[in-house]
Amino acid sequence: MPTELKRTIRRETLVATVISALISAAFVFALFGGRDPAPLWGARGAAIDFLPQTFMLSLMSALIPALVMQRKVARGQLEALPGRTRGLPRQPIVRSLLLALLATLVGGLCGTAVTWMIAGPSIAFATLLEIKVIYGGLIAAAVARTSMGITLAHAWRLDSRRPRSRSAEASNPENAQGPHLR
Repeated sequence: MPTELKRTIRRETLVATVISALISAAFVFALFGGRDPAPLWGARGAAIDFLPQTFMLSLMSALIPALVMQRKVARGQLEALPGRTRGLPRQPIVRSLLLALLATLVGGLCGTAVTWMIAGPSIAFATLLEIKVIYGGLIAAAVARTSMGITLAHAWRLDSRRPRSRSAEASNPENAQGPHLR
């Protein structure tokens, strides 16, 4: 993998992670700041909050890095890479929505289960804050990295399917011997 691509992937993953962790902290303060301990279960409990948290952070963490990568590949600033597209659509918004739904189903359940194992039915505010910040960062990092990989694979597949024009073929030094000798 080219150095510039590695650097871009690391930067975009870090940005998604930090922003998601900060957003997670802000929402913990907004929703649970006055309650210590906070309930895990119920309509205003921490468990139900994992669903919208996971969906929104995953959607942003999938869509924004995908658009950045797509733009950089289109401008020739980065090379596309072969990889698996996992059957996901080419359109970044549709793909990001699907990734966010999948992350919400898996991550939301896992986050709730881990929180319950750590704290039980009620959770100290400081513990909840730590869990939500770490969880938000981890979800963002995983989704952003996955989204960028799929975006690069889609770009590579599109590029490899593009028919070469005769002028491009003729200007290729490997074809300098002439068409009659091929």
